Amino acid sequence: AEVGRRGAELDLAVARQMGLVRESLATAWLTCYREFARRAGRPADPAVEAEIRRLCAIPYETRQELLPGAAETLRWLHEAGFEVTIWTAGEDAVQRRKIQESGLTRWIHRQTVVPEKTAERLRDAIGDRDPGRCFVVGNSRHSDIRPALTLGVAAYHVDVETWAYDHLDVDEEDPNYHRLTHIGELPRLLAQRFRLAV
Repeated sequence: AEVGRRGAELDLAVARQMGLVRESLATAWLTCYREFARRAGRPADPAVEAEIRRLCAIPYETRQELLPGAAETLRWLHEAGFEVTIWTAGEDAVQRRKIQESGLTRWIHRQTVVPEKTAERLRDAIGDRDPGRCFVVGNSRHSDIRPALTLGVAAYHVDVETWAYDHLDVDEEDPNYHRLTHIGELPRLLAQRFRLAV
């Protein structure tokens, strides 16, 4: 339990320092392993370190599961005439591969990959579009919701279990904050907001 807690602490700290890059996860867990090896009075074992690196690469190489209802919601957005932009953070090649593997590209107009999601980068992604006609949908209070609320953009928070990096207090009383328990709730809410027939 102590190792897991320390590893999670380091994972969060290193991700905030390095960004959402492949090396951050391995760096955190290698640091954790080395700390505990040192506490036990043992040298770090290169074979164990190699296994940690291998295991930490898995999330970056594995096809990600979609949230239930995501494909149907993206299709609805596309068919309802919304310009769909996937705004994601991390390494460009990794993120674009994940988008391609998702099978959703036929409903996506633009892909924007940034090292870290911030209000300034969201402003850049929005460009000359009217922020009042834009909205962000995501499961990360830190990466998706906070930047949108900072800019006064509607933020639809799909409230699912995520890692500590995504946790952050946001003003849920902000009129632009909308909590969803399931992404499939989005079409009805957007139809109300933009006066569309569902």
